[in-house]
Amino acid sequence: MLQLMTFKEIPLDEISFENEAFRISEELESAPVLTSIREVGQLNPVILLDLRPQIAIVCGFRRIHALKCLGKRGVLARILAYESCDTAAAFLVALWDNLSHRQLSPLEKARALGKLRGMCGIDDESLIRQYLPAMGLASNDNVLRNHLLLNELHPDLRHCLAEGKLTQSSVEFLAEKPVQVQAGIASLMNGIRWSASLQKKILSLLDELHATTGSPFDAPLKSPQILVVLEDAGLSPFQKGEKIYEALYRLQNPRLSHATARFLASKEKLALPGSIQIDPHPFFEEPGVRVEFHSPSIEIFRQLAAALQRATQSPDLERLFDLE
Repeated sequence: MLQLMTFKEIPLDEISFENEAFRISEELESAPVLTSIREVGQLNPVILLDLRPQIAIVCGFRRIHALKCLGKRGVLARILAYESCDTAAAFLVALWDNLSHRQLSPLEKARALGKLRGMCGIDDESLIRQYLPAMGLASNDNVLRNHLLLNELHPDLRHCLAEGKLTQSSVEFLAEKPVQVQAGIASLMNGIRWSASLQKKILSLLDELHATTGSPFDAPLKSPQILVVLEDAGLSPFQKGEKIYEALYRLQNPRLSHATARFLASKEKLALPGSIQIDPHPFFEEPGVRVEFHSPSIEIFRQLAAALQRATQSPDLERLFDLE
């Protein structure tokens, strides 16, 4: 094949930018590649496939996009003749070229595996035995299955993974959900942030609610309790994430909602000054309350202490400690 490969400069307007059959890169716009070409020019030729009349990009998508962005008119390229290199063989050239000089991202590995299976017709056994190890992945069925699912992700959810808004395990879990659910979760992530551990807890809660109620997986995220949190401009994205978890936990545990309402009613009857905060243990998992107040002076301190002393005589105080 290499003997039938020619080397020359090709005008950019003769190249099909729409044909991404051989694309592996997740992002085509690369600042480092753009800077490199701007400073020192194109160092290595790209590889193109002559499909007559179309010329397709095999290797060098980011370099070609950078050249176009910089207003260049042509690109140094090696040209594969279709007679000696069909689409399957050309994609293998693209894959091994990429693997030779960089580590692929999870989404790029997913795209490559999807094309090896669909475009090149490589069976699952060969993918597991040969290509998973070549990409630094464990050779087992689940790894292949998860990456093939990743390749079918909604575009917005792909961005969430690429930008670090969601972990790979989270998007692998969501990859099995309907496309509208994927889009909804991706949209939600524009305004909130969840830590990796919180993502796991929240997705588990949503799955449990879906199983017990039969409602759509993402239905709880559209509930009034959640919408109030999302619309609160005073909360940071991380605070919104925490509040959403708490709201979902209450939905999954109706007794918690009842306990919260009862606690708030009893606390209100104590008629304590607003500067005294009394809170239960998170989710009422343990008995006891937390009392906190701030005093700017000894006189205010005495007043607040007296108010707490009066509260000790109220039967409503006992109800704050009642978990039943």
